[in-house]
Amino acid sequence: QISGVNITSASGSPGSGANIRIRGISTNGDNRPLILVDGNVIEDLSVINPNDIKSVNVLKDATAGIYGVRAANGVILIVTKSGRKNSELKFTVDSYYGFQQTSKEIDLMGPRDFAMYVNDASGKTKFTVYPETGTDWQKEVFQTAPMLSTNVSASGGTEKSAYSFGVSYLDQDGIVGSGKSNFNRLTARLNYQYNILDNLKLTATALHTVSEKNNLPEGGIGAVLYNAVNINPNLATTDADGNYSLVEDIRQIEIKNPLAQIQNSYNTSRVAKISASFGIDYTFLENFTVSSKLQMNHANVRDDSFIPEVDYGTSDTTGNEVVDHGADYDDYIWDNYITYDNTFNDKHNLTVLLGTSFSHEEGNFYGYQGTTSI
Repeated sequence: QISGVNITSASGSPGSGANIRIRGISTNGDNRPLILVDGNVIEDLSVINPNDIKSVNVLKDATAGIYGVRAANGVILIVTKSGRKNSELKFTVDSYYGFQQTSKEIDLMGPRDFAMYVNDASGKTKFTVYPETGTDWQKEVFQTAPMLSTNVSASGGTEKSAYSFGVSYLDQDGIVGSGKSNFNRLTARLNYQYNILDNLKLTATALHTVSEKNNLPEGGIGAVLYNAVNINPNLATTDADGNYSLVEDIRQIEIKNPLAQIQNSYNTSRVAKISASFGIDYTFLENFTVSSKLQMNHANVRDDSFIPEVDYGTSDTTGNEVVDHGADYDDYIWDNYITYDNTFNDKHNLTVLLGTSFSHEEGNFYGYQGTTSI
């Protein structure tokens, strides 16, 4: 925990991003802090493997000013693991397989209590016989979800160089919908340092992430969990023909059978991103250092969904709809600095920094959508 930093999950689904707030809420409409991984900007922490992180520092005061207006909501500096000079090549492998379950369910009425409530609330005898059997929709929706994580890394160094490389894979099903809310991520990372001369140092980093996330409706009316806690508990999951039961109570016009909703959800998001940096530092006259660093990012984002024509009962029925949205993002930042650092009389330290930065950002967006009726 860090004072002044509040981190909450955007949702409970696998691969969901985190809401990070530093120094409260901003007034400019964007509360996200600037996140840098080895100097490269990333949008959220879901693209990086936690096992690759060496250290995390948070800047939330005047020290963040060097990053300009982008640091208005604070800065999170993440440094990934690197090798050490004069060390042998070492491999590390760790893997685990586990299961996830919900820790708590909402206490709701059973079919008998629900029937008694309906009779009392309506003032009429809607139920002449109180049902003893029904459906616990939360138990039907919540499942035991498997999770697999594997990490392989290598590090080492020579007299003049140090290197580190890592590959990780994460595959996680959701406790709601299982594979219908699956998230998987493949991450590759490279960190390399080389001393060309005693006063000339080269650094290079690369981070490549490919992820795929299946999405279910969540967060409010129409969400799977919303339907699970609001649907009649006296309704069976399926009818006599084995088909998913329909919600025919006109008072539940916005409610769907959550199991049918999960079955007919086809929504996938795919992200492929590569971030790379190349830097060089040259020291001269003992107290002067010239630094130049080029950082580049490329991301491809795809959202594909298919909404089949399904009768959910009282809910509106739509035609077969296909949606394909995508975007490509590219940006680069070229930083150049000269630093003077000197100590006088073993007591006084003077540091002078002069620099300039060039940046460029662009994005291309496209989308297709079609609807048919059978």
